[in-house]
Parts: sequence; structure tokens; C-alpha cells
Amino acid sequence: MKTESTSKSERTSNFIFIFLTSLGLGYTLVNHFIFDKPRTETLVVMICLFMLSIASWKRKKNIK
Repeated sequence: MKTESTSKSERTSNFIFIFLTSLGLGYTLVNHFIFDKPRTETLVVMICLFMLSIASWKRKKNIK
């Protein structure tokens, strides 16, 4: 059984991971479309990380 402090730390780490990946995704999208400095590999990695972080958050949310 999980304690309250464990679930709080999981929520905090999920929030931080989603926040950081959304910042990275925004940065790569701005570089790609506004500054015309396409880094396709970075864009693909950030999209994958963002999707994984959202899927992990949703999975943990639905388990409860």
C-alpha cells in the first residue's frame, strides 16, 4: 500500500516531468517553425517524451 507522501512525490515528479517536456517541445517547435532551424531528431524525441509523460500520468490517474 502506498503512503500519502509517496503519492505526493509521484504527483510532483509527474508534474515536473510534464512541465519540462512541454518546455522542451515548445522550444523545439519555435526553433523549427519560427526560426527555421529544423532539428527533426530533437523534435521527434521531445514529441515522444511528451506523449510518454502524458500517457504515464493518465495511467496512474486511472489506476486510482
